[in-house]
Amino acid sequence: MRRTRLILLNPPAVGVGARPRQTEGMRLRSIVLLLSSVVLIAGCGGATDEPEASPSTATPSASAEQVVEQVLRRHLVASDAGDCAAVKETVQLPVLVECADVREQQGQWSADGADLETVPVAVEITEDSATATVTWPSGEENEWALQDGGAGWRVLNVDVSDGV
Repeated sequence: MRRTRLILLNPPAVGVGARPRQTEGMRLRSIVLLLSSVVLIAGCGGATDEPEASPSTATPSASAEQVVEQVLRRHLVASDAGDCAAVKETVQLPVLVECADVREQQGQWSADGADLETVPVAVEITEDSATATVTWPSGEENEWALQDGGAGWRVLNVDVSDGV
């Protein structure tokens, strides 16, 4: 089963019985706590019904679901290419992205033959939060949380179904 980590900073463990280092778990919990706080604080702010122009809005006529899907696809493609600058453009907290980790993960999303431009993505939006579910060729699913913080949709974390 594919395990993903927060903001694609840590690739899934490879091999049977592989276990993450203890320090990764502690770092992951800290990041999850920080992201949860950001989501809660951002949810307290006022939102308008007027859409704002942003780099995450692909076309003026695109639906919010299409925009979320496009942002997630850009995130996956950038991560798969090891392009740290592009990954930072797609996440809510770019300061948490470690470029060395992004480079180490190069090729992880397409390793099983997945075409990142066509892999099925289902999107559910509730106000300024979204959940995008990717169904991989193996049938496995991963979920990403995204948020529209006024500057456009951004990825908050990877695979909220991990239970971390």
